Amino acid sequence: MSGDDLLFMDEDEDEIEAVQESMPWKILIVDDEAEVHDVTRFALSGFEFDGKPLLFLDAYSGQEAKSILADHPDVAVILLDVVMESEDSGLKAVKHIREELKYNNVRIILRTGQPGHAPEKSVVRDYDINDYKAKTELTAQKLYTLMLSSLRSYRDIVSLERNKRGLEKVIQCSRGIFEKHAMDQFVEGAIEQLVSLLFLDHQPELFSYDGLAVEVNDQAHLKPLCGYGKYSVDGEICLSDLSEDLNSAFKEAISGKRNIFRENDLVIYCEGKKRAILMYVDGHHVLSELDKELLDVFTKNVISAYENIELYEKNQRQTDDLVAYLAELTECRDQFVGRHTKRVAEISVKLGVLCGLPTSDLAALRTAAPLHDFGNIMVPEEILHKEGKLTPEEMATVKTHSLRGAQLLGQADQNILKLAGRIAEDHHEKWDGTGYPKGKKGEEIHIMGRIVAIADVFDLLACKRSYREPWPMEDIVAYFEEQKGKHFDPVLVEMLLSNIVEFNHIRENMPDPS
Repeated sequence: MSGDDLLFMDEDEDEIEAVQESMPWKILIVDDEAEVHDVTRFALSGFEFDGKPLLFLDAYSGQEAKSILADHPDVAVILLDVVMESEDSGLKAVKHIREELKYNNVRIILRTGQPGHAPEKSVVRDYDINDYKAKTELTAQKLYTLMLSSLRSYRDIVSLERNKRGLEKVIQCSRGIFEKHAMDQFVEGAIEQLVSLLFLDHQPELFSYDGLAVEVNDQAHLKPLCGYGKYSVDGEICLSDLSEDLNSAFKEAISGKRNIFRENDLVIYCEGKKRAILMYVDGHHVLSELDKELLDVFTKNVISAYENIELYEKNQRQTDDLVAYLAELTECRDQFVGRHTKRVAEISVKLGVLCGLPTSDLAALRTAAPLHDFGNIMVPEEILHKEGKLTPEEMATVKTHSLRGAQLLGQADQNILKLAGRIAEDHHEKWDGTGYPKGKKGEEIHIMGRIVAIADVFDLLACKRSYREPWPMEDIVAYFEEQKGKHFDPVLVEMLLSNIVEFNHIRENMPDPS
């Protein structure tokens, strides 16, 4: 793959910087005297804290303050007069801010020109304010000092709150990743959770980000797994294909086997026993030390999840091989089975999709369905291969295959074999309760047993058997119409008949060997 295959969109660096610089500390002045607003602005002109200026918002009544705060939940400091449209307007506003809006981080400084209307002791005791000042004592220097200490307090409270939410988010994100059982789902989920963690305190629409996840095949070659934003990937990537900056970041992460944090981007390095994955996010969000600490904790959990998925995939491959062997063992005993079990699996999955089974259940259904007749290995061959009609005694013997299959498969430790045992037991039960081996009815029958029952009969009726010719499709359709709500789940039958052409295509694309 050439470097041209990695598509880079143009960036407007000035616009991003302008957005970042336009996020000053918001100060709300609440006073019914315009002169107080003017004096406050003048006294604090040119004020900066942590490299950010002040943005003043003006309210001339308690009611107006409530309206402004509803639109600006990120106000850092409120300079609040007590007496405005009423003698206790300011005190009512405090109650509203703390108890109704639940704004606990904002610093509230009560300013009054009439201390007698609101005695300091009782106000400080009864109202959740952070300071109480008479207007006469607030010189320009004292107002400057008060603003500095209030913003420092607000910043530290927000930082502690962010730390708490960050740790909660790490736990939540890690839990989400641990629920993934497929590598592609894991990688996409990890990048999404990583971005969610990165922009924990920000409005995502104010920031752009681009991401790329790759598997490290060796020191020079990378296999793209997913790309976001300006990274469009297809095929293998050589490190030399990448931009010099990205090449450098990847090399540093690979050689050091560690996370790389730079001013505006980062590389997360995750290594399992067999593979390593790099997750790159190119955004415009400067990371704090807290960010880096949270991401390091997150990475350790990602690596644990990654190794668990590798182990899960290995166990899944071994289980799939075992199931395939058992299915072949079943087929070997019946010369007329052909590809019946494989068609039953595909027809079952199609029905499962139509009735809304989740992806994980569809994968399990595809693996387990071929073992629905596993109990036939316990049926004597002379009965299994008999041409012509079976005697009542022989039919009774054949019917034992459901429970025998369930018993044999149910003893296994693997969940997929236990599911196969459940299907083996239930696929000859009938919706109206007249089936075997236990006479279950309706939804007492496992949904996958109901699905496989339809797939099994649909395919068998269309197959040539030792004792009959295949049925014409119109006869098969008529049979399912007649047995809807009797033998079979009526909802599933409707799904089959409404999509009969697609189901027939599955059969035609998987013919028996000649």
